[in-house]
Amino acid sequence: MEKNLRTSSVKLPRFLKWMRLLHAYLKNKKKQGQPQEEVAEDLISRLPDDILRIILSKLPIRDAAVTTVLSSRWAPLFPTLPSLKIDAASFNPMNPEIDSDNVEDVNEWVDALFSVLDSRRAPVQKFEIGVEILDCCELDFYEVFDDLCAAGVQELVIRNYEYCDLYEIPWPVFSCNTIVKLELQHCVLAVPSKVTGLRAVKSLELFDVTVADDKLRRMISRCRAMEKLVIIGCNKVKNIVIRSPSLLELVISSSRPFAVSLKSSPRLTSMKVSFRYYLKDKYSDGGFCLNDSEKTFEGTNLINFLNGLCGVKNLQLNFSNVYRMMLSKEGVALPTRLTPHMITNIVLWLSSWISGTNNCLLNVLNIN
Repeated sequence: MEKNLRTSSVKLPRFLKWMRLLHAYLKNKKKQGQPQEEVAEDLISRLPDDILRIILSKLPIRDAAVTTVLSSRWAPLFPTLPSLKIDAASFNPMNPEIDSDNVEDVNEWVDALFSVLDSRRAPVQKFEIGVEILDCCELDFYEVFDDLCAAGVQELVIRNYEYCDLYEIPWPVFSCNTIVKLELQHCVLAVPSKVTGLRAVKSLELFDVTVADDKLRRMISRCRAMEKLVIIGCNKVKNIVIRSPSLLELVISSSRPFAVSLKSSPRLTSMKVSFRYYLKDKYSDGGFCLNDSEKTFEGTNLINFLNGLCGVKNLQLNFSNVYRMMLSKEGVALPTRLTPHMITNIVLWLSSWISGTNNCLLNVLNIN
C-alpha cells in the first residue's frame, strides 16, 4: 500500500503528499510490532472528520478506498465522502500495461462501482463520471443515476467518452429537484414532455450534446434558478431560445450555424460567444460550406441575438473568417439597444482582418 501511495501522490498538492507519506510511515511502524505508545503521534487521524474527508476527496478513489483498512478511525470516512470522481482507471487492474483511459473488464468494473455505491453510509453530494461504457451498460447506469437522484445528489457530471455511441440521459435526471450543477458531455437529451425536476439547477453546462430545439427550450425554461448556461458544440439544434430570468452568465460556442434568441434574461451581465465556422475540404468530414443551398441568415440572427441584451456589462465575441464573410454578404439593420454606455468591457477576437469586414462588425455592435 505504501508503494501505491507514493506513486499516485505526485498528482496531489505537496501538503497532501507529505500527509499521506506520514500516515504510511506510522502504519508501517505499527506493523513492525512497536507498542502504540512508542509510535509517533498520528496527527492526521486527529484531524476533524470534515477535514479528513476533504483530504480523501483529493485522492484517486482507489487510494481513498484503501484507507478503510487503516484503523477504526479511518474506516467510516470513505463511505461518507461528499464527492466521488469516477473514471476508467478507478477500477481497472493496477497494471502499467493497461490503458488507463479505457475500461479493461466491463463486468468487473461495473461490479466495483456498485460495490462502492452499496457501501455508502451517506448520500453522495457530488458525482462525476467519465467513461466510454455508459451506453453499452445503459441499464446499470440507469440504476446508478436513479439512486443518486433519489438520494439528493447536488452536483452531477456525466461525460461520455465513447464518441461512436451517444449516451441518452435517463429520465430520473430530469425529475431530480436537488441538482444544483449539471454538466453533460456527448450525450443525447431526450427531455420528457413534462419535466418535473431541474428547478434547483444554477449551473447548466452542455458539451457536444445532441438535442432537438423544443427539448432544449423545455429544459432551459425549467431551470428557473439557473445563473450560468454553457452550450458548446450543440448538435441537431437550429434555434436556441433562452428564457431564464435568473441567468447571469452565458457561454455559447459553435462550429455550425444556428440562431440564438434571448427572450427573457434581464439579469444577464456576462456573455461569451464563439462562432468558429470553417469551410469543408478534402481533409475534414464536417464544416459548413458557404455554397450550401440552405440559407442561414447569420447577420439577421446575430442582430436579433444582440438585441436581446438588456444589461450585459462584459461581452466577448470570437468569430472565424468564414463567419465574418457570411456577415459581410448580408445587409442588416443596426441594433438600437446595444450601446457603449451599457457595455463596460468588449473583447473581439478575429482570426484575421479582411478589408471591409471590420467596419461591418463594428457597425453590428453599434460602436464608433
